[in-house]
Amino acid sequence: MARYQKHEAQEWAWEALRGQWSTLITPFTPDNAFDEEGMRRNIRYIQKLGTTGAGCTWAMGEFWSLTFDERVKVMETVADESRGKLLSGAHVTHTSTKDMLALAKHAEDCGIDLLMVASPYMVAKTEEQVYQYVKLLADNTPLGIMFYNSPQFGFLMSPQGLKRLCQIPNVVGVKEASFNQQTSIETHLLVGKDAIISTPDEWIFPKAQQLGFQQQVMFANTSDWRFDTPECNYYVQFIDRATKGDLDLEFYNTHLKDLKAVSDKWWGGTVKKHGGVLPASMCKYWGELMGMAGGGVRSPLIDLTTEEKAELKQDITPLIPKPKAATIPARAREHARWLNDKSERSVDFSGMMLLVSAQNMAEALEADKGGADIIDLKNLQEALVGSAHPDLLEAVRERIPAEKHVSVTLGVVPNQAGTVAMAARAAGMLNATSVKIGFCETDYATALEVLKESRRALRGYDTKLIGSLFADNKLFGGLEPRQMVKLARESECDGFLIDTLTKDGRNLFDFIPENELREMVLEAKQYGLSTALSGHLKLSDLDELARINPDIVGVRGAVCRSGERDAAVAAEAVAHFKHELGLRKSGEIDVHHNGNGHSNGNGNGTATVTKGGGWAVVDGRGKNCAGVIAALTNQINSDRHSFVEAVLHDALNIYDVIYWTEQAGHRVITQRKEADGLVRVLIQPHSNGH
Repeated sequence: MARYQKHEAQEWAWEALRGQWSTLITPFTPDNAFDEEGMRRNIRYIQKLGTTGAGCTWAMGEFWSLTFDERVKVMETVADESRGKLLSGAHVTHTSTKDMLALAKHAEDCGIDLLMVASPYMVAKTEEQVYQYVKLLADNTPLGIMFYNSPQFGFLMSPQGLKRLCQIPNVVGVKEASFNQQTSIETHLLVGKDAIISTPDEWIFPKAQQLGFQQQVMFANTSDWRFDTPECNYYVQFIDRATKGDLDLEFYNTHLKDLKAVSDKWWGGTVKKHGGVLPASMCKYWGELMGMAGGGVRSPLIDLTTEEKAELKQDITPLIPKPKAATIPARAREHARWLNDKSERSVDFSGMMLLVSAQNMAEALEADKGGADIIDLKNLQEALVGSAHPDLLEAVRERIPAEKHVSVTLGVVPNQAGTVAMAARAAGMLNATSVKIGFCETDYATALEVLKESRRALRGYDTKLIGSLFADNKLFGGLEPRQMVKLARESECDGFLIDTLTKDGRNLFDFIPENELREMVLEAKQYGLSTALSGHLKLSDLDELARINPDIVGVRGAVCRSGERDAAVAAEAVAHFKHELGLRKSGEIDVHHNGNGHSNGNGNGTATVTKGGGWAVVDGRGKNCAGVIAALTNQINSDRHSFVEAVLHDALNIYDVIYWTEQAGHRVITQRKEADGLVRVLIQPHSNGH
């Protein structure tokens, strides 16, 4: 519901219209009626992507095919389902000005936040006619208005005409979708400092950077729900950053470029085939492939043919993985990107990163000087595990370079989802690499709700969400730590931490044995979750830790001057621990004293190539073990017949990959070591016939 007065519309728009806005299709049932439940489901799906707002009854929503009552019903449904979750917009263009004003009134009454209007699609042939039409609407509604400049309505406004429209007090901006780049650029340059101008395509961001203007909102398109899933919202991430001036083309090329190429192929082809109309049929079917409600299009639009649907499905399936029922997850979640980057301070091997807990600036600088991969800020005086003050996080982030990792713990959090989500959002705003949220005396359902709300609070930020349970929770009647993998997956965490609450000399291994921790870590790696272990760990625990091979090892007392957590962190102790960790990562210290125990580890096996089998390569250099196993899981589940070669450069990762291969029912065919130290492991999937 709009929370502004008419004279505040422009100010509201500058604050509210940011990030990604979605264009909703209008789903229809098999008997061609409006699918209300389908629309509600679509809105819930889009909200999970991190989208800021959504617009209904737009051109892609087939507004022209809807009766007046249907348009009102769609508005009411969208307003009701979006309330408190997404901002909402409604398109009210109509050939009858009386009906246009009535639609605007219905939108206002049901709680729509914003109106969109275009040139009337009959008769209007001059900019003056369009101006008077829009002014009539503006004079009769308190809501802000975005003008839609699109050739679909039969008339396009010039940049000068758009400037005049935006001088109407509650016309807050323009969706500039003329498909003419020069018109878009000129409109940005001419009007962009006074009103919201949005070109709904990514090409505008490099051009804006080149010419010195900034587009603050992607208003609006279908790319979020066609390109993203709740687990991998790369498009929304890209748009959220680009609209803040952080244009990451490498990220775009890695995660979105191929999808965009397929989209351009089908968008352009469908538009051309049907004489220039928007490709609603293509978008609806694409949405169905993503799990959304769609249905057919209404006449005179024409649905895709059976052959076209099959081809579109074939084109996008490899690019947007779908969940499948399987013993090993058919689709690994995208791993927290920062854990797949090589550390400049590493001993040139990926794998276990060293996290050092610090409680003040001096300790943070000592940890950094000693080579800690992650500096974790906490308050040792606040209960058993307490949160650092935001001032410390802000100060440390200013001193520690942005490419280095500074995390923050919230400690054992209260059973209040909103309170914790607010704290998580603060961690994101202060640019923490990750935020850890721990649970003790909490039931599973409450912990799940708290983490899900924190996940929602972090959308649009690069901060990773880490769930945490304590190995000694049973001493407090708390949540069973062995539920951590399940909890992290269901709450969409980026990873998890197993720690201890008691600091009486007992450590992690006194509560959970090595073999159980290893099983938890290996299971998590199959899903691409980052894994961290902590809890009074010492140098004497390194062999056990190396055999488990978590992504992160967290310490405090072991790197303090006296070896106790209440003393100060010392750079030389951090460096020594890091060195010993590196010796085990590289294999210079063999923690598997009796050999690797894998029958196919000598490289003398011979491959039996099955008919039709291919060959895929997973390059694990510079990735941690979770990233490698997640990639292998995804590859094998998408192609059960091709051989897979894993390229590795870390002794612990090599061991884990071979162990995972055999446990998953695959076969290690060869294990070959190159002169430069690389090891190539050739895997035959599902050799046991499952």
